[in-house]
Amino acid sequence: METAESHALLGALDRFKAAPPDVARYDTDTATAARALRAAPEQVARLAVEGLPHLVDSEHGPLFDYDDLMNVGMFCGTGQTVPELGLRFLMRFAASPRASWFAPRDWEVGVHPSRTAGGEGAEAPGADDGRPAVTVRVPDLTAPGVELLSGGPFDEPLRTSGYEAAVRLTGTEQTVRDPRIHEVWAEVVEALASRRVIYQTVPEPLRADHHRAWELGIADCVVASRLLADRLRAAGLEATARRGYLLGLFGSDHAWCDVVEDGVHKSLDPVFAFVATVGDERGVAESPEFAAACFGSRFNRLLPCRTDSAEPLVYFDGEPAPYWAMVGVGARPRRTA
Repeated sequence: METAESHALLGALDRFKAAPPDVARYDTDTATAARALRAAPEQVARLAVEGLPHLVDSEHGPLFDYDDLMNVGMFCGTGQTVPELGLRFLMRFAASPRASWFAPRDWEVGVHPSRTAGGEGAEAPGADDGRPAVTVRVPDLTAPGVELLSGGPFDEPLRTSGYEAAVRLTGTEQTVRDPRIHEVWAEVVEALASRRVIYQTVPEPLRADHHRAWELGIADCVVASRLLADRLRAAGLEATARRGYLLGLFGSDHAWCDVVEDGVHKSLDPVFAFVATVGDERGVAESPEFAAACFGSRFNRLLPCRTDSAEPLVYFDGEPAPYWAMVGVGARPRRTA
């Protein structure tokens, strides 16, 4: 008997585009998929029957691409899947008072990427145990509004294993005047708002080829920010895609664009602006005020890391780590004595 939850999961299949076969990684089994989707294993098996791309392993049965599963969860509308809950938690601050977006805020950050899909590998001793060697990007202490309170040193852009640090993030409220920036910004945000380009999870290899992703009609924060930076540079401006952690109940990989206007670095966040402009059935309310702040302002929940063009933050054996590695990234407001 088909339940409402099963119907919702199946209904998501027509709302996103599956990962192209040349970048898909079919390595997530039914049990793991069921946990991520808060669904029964038989409901996940039905997804395979109804056309969700997969491979069949003789021992483990259907194996799915994790990004495809995240998109099923994002678009199913049950309100209970991992990506839906994550988006609501991480965007909750948009509904808080405006001043709270910018005031100095102290955070305790722990970056200990999990080396196993179950998440129990965060404290693993080293690569000689058969698990991957971990390399992570460190906070960018040269970025405006970032102050290291404890931890480090962070002299190199990459370091082996993880780290813990306390940082003070100070936002700033500002906007953009240059008409060239306005034009490029409007093009990117409108493409997302009109659903001409679908906002969805994008595999890391396709993030690296962001022009292809955009042409395929899909984008996430990394794709949109890289594309925005490219177009701003083509218009004669100094711009770069940034990547770091959005801090809250847990740390989440996020990307945005940095543009220089009159010698001042200003942040452009097309994905946050899109979500706050249109809202959606995943529980994110519309907030025109927050969407406007995404056009130039810097928020006190974004910790930039040292990257040149929004490169991945975590690597396993020199390759971008799977999405589930982020289960080992955590952040919370710093406790005061």
